Amino acid sequence: MIPEFLLADLPQGLAQALRSQPERYLLFLDLETEGLSRERNGITVLGTMVEGRYRAFVAGFNLERGPEYLRTYPVWVTFGGSHFDLPFLKAHFPDLPPPVLHIDLRRLDRSLGYRGGLKKLEVLFGLDRETRGLSGYDAVKLWQRWLLQRDKKALRTLLHYNREDVANLKPLLERAALLFREAAPCPGTTGLKEASGV
Repeated sequence: MIPEFLLADLPQGLAQALRSQPERYLLFLDLETEGLSRERNGITVLGTMVEGRYRAFVAGFNLERGPEYLRTYPVWVTFGGSHFDLPFLKAHFPDLPPPVLHIDLRRLDRSLGYRGGLKKLEVLFGLDRETRGLSGYDAVKLWQRWLLQRDKKALRTLLHYNREDVANLKPLLERAALLFREAAPCPGTTGLKEASGV
């Protein structure tokens, strides 16, 4: 499930565990926020998926428990997290250590020649979602409707949207790993490590 070149510099025990039972150590992660500025905007939803189980940490409910959960997993998988999710987490939870390995699928896919955001790649690779048509901007508006009007439907839609964002990271990672295995000749590792967000 994980491209082999990403395991090369990990501690041997962790690398072997990720080869044999990757889902036990992988955490798929996606944030929803009040806006794009990590200095001015808060985190609204911290969505995670481990071994197929979705867990959300939501502002005003249980967001403060998110960092403790994150630190129990050595590998985080995001889409665009090098520039968005991880900097937001660092700004709002400065004591949260980074993962041992961060796999940024946006960078990984770009190194394979695929450009575009998560929604574009979902369409390209045939991944379905019930919330098709919603965007990050819609997620901001849904949160505002919940915050200002206590619109429970808006909150449920936001969580459903986030869950689908997180759930589609796994097939994207699997596809990238397959494409790297099929690549010939094998690409060099230095640029790829940078591309993955390691």
